[in-house]
Amino acid sequence: MSTSLRVPRQALLDALRAFSIAGRELSFKAAADALFLTPSAISHRIRDLEEHLGQPVFVRKTRAVELTDAGRALLDEIDPLLLSLDAALDRAGKRARRRVLRIAAPPFIATDLLLPNIESFYGMQRKIDLDINSATARPSAHSPQADVSIVIAPEPPPDVIAMKLLSPRFVAATSASQAGVARELGPHVFEQMRRIIYRHRSDLWTQWFKMSGIPARRSGSIIQVDTFPASIAAAERGLGVALVPTFVCQRRLRPGRVQRISDIEVESGDNYYLVFRTEDRGRPEVRAFVSWALAELRR
Repeated sequence: MSTSLRVPRQALLDALRAFSIAGRELSFKAAADALFLTPSAISHRIRDLEEHLGQPVFVRKTRAVELTDAGRALLDEIDPLLLSLDAALDRAGKRARRRVLRIAAPPFIATDLLLPNIESFYGMQRKIDLDINSATARPSAHSPQADVSIVIAPEPPPDVIAMKLLSPRFVAATSASQAGVARELGPHVFEQMRRIIYRHRSDLWTQWFKMSGIPARRSGSIIQVDTFPASIAAAERGLGVALVPTFVCQRRLRPGRVQRISDIEVESGDNYYLVFRTEDRGRPEVRAFVSWALAELRR
């Protein structure tokens, strides 16, 4: 063949797929069966490929075909490429069949409530991927980038569907190794142990002192932190006593890693709402997550 004919890209790809199978099987009929075409259609595609290349890729015999040197070299090059292409298309198809749910939640809700229980969600919803954003410490409104948010507000937020998850209470707690000592110290506990304060809710300690009857002036050194997870972590390491949300530290209390030092429970006045837009209520992934959250996380 002295001249070449440019074949449209899609037709060329079809021809390469036909050539790949025919070249491996050395049979136009095998390629036809694999691609649900007639042998004549395969022959036509191979002919288009040869016209495009300007040289034959098969030697045609009466009852068989053989690869030419050019055909054998082409087959060695395109087979791995076609396999990679098929794998990429398969991965893209799987991604398209999966659903991604974007969730916005306070950091301590994400680390101490969502993630410890998330395995049960994935056990029921294997085709939903979660994208959890916990960058905002105290979100009060539904994030425009999220499908579902957990927000902190005194009342249900307007213009969204809001379902109450919990109204947290807080207890004074410290590490298991320090809890016994703290309880023995009683009203003198803060003369010898640090008080760990979550900066944005320092008022909770004011309430705790009022309920306990311990004068706040007896409180000695303190550690201030910006997040609840940090206060919990500091208490767990025995650095002092923190006011820990009961629902957040529940999984820590059970193994004894963090223990409360008194029976006093302080009401925070906050409510945590699960919220989503009205137009999203029919989405399967939103319905699945909301149903799971209300069953597993509501306290």
